[in-house]
Amino acid sequence: MEQSAPGEGESVEAEFATTIKYLDLYLRQKTDLFLQNYVFDPFEALGVKLMFLVIVLTLFGAGTLIVLAGIILLLETRMPLYAALLIVGVAVFLVGTILARYFFFKKIVLPTPTATEMVNRGKA
Repeated sequence: MEQSAPGEGESVEAEFATTIKYLDLYLRQKTDLFLQNYVFDPFEALGVKLMFLVIVLTLFGAGTLIVLAGIILLLETRMPLYAALLIVGVAVFLVGTILARYFFFKKIVLPTPTATEMVNRGKA
C-alpha cells in the first residue's frame, strides 16, 4: 500500500488504517512515558536512597555499639552495672525514636512535571 497525499484518491480503508496506526503509535509512546515517569524512575530513586540508608545505618550501628560499650564501662566505675545498663538503654531508645521519626515520617516527593511544563515542552 503506497502512501499518497490526502485528497488524491486515498480510500477510506487506507485512511482508517493510517489513523489506527498513528493511534497505536501514540498509545505506545504514552504508555512508555507513563511507565518511565511513574514506575521505573521512582523505584530507581528509592533503590539508591535505600542503599545509602542501609550503609549509613550499618556504620551507625557498629559505631553505636562501640560507644555504648565504652559508656557502660565508664558509668560502671561510678555505679552498679545494672544501673549503667538501664541508663544507656533508655538513651538508646530515645535516639532510636528520634532517628526513626526523621527517616520514616519524611514525605516522598516524586519529581513529576506540572501541566504547564508539559505544555511548554510541547510548544518548544
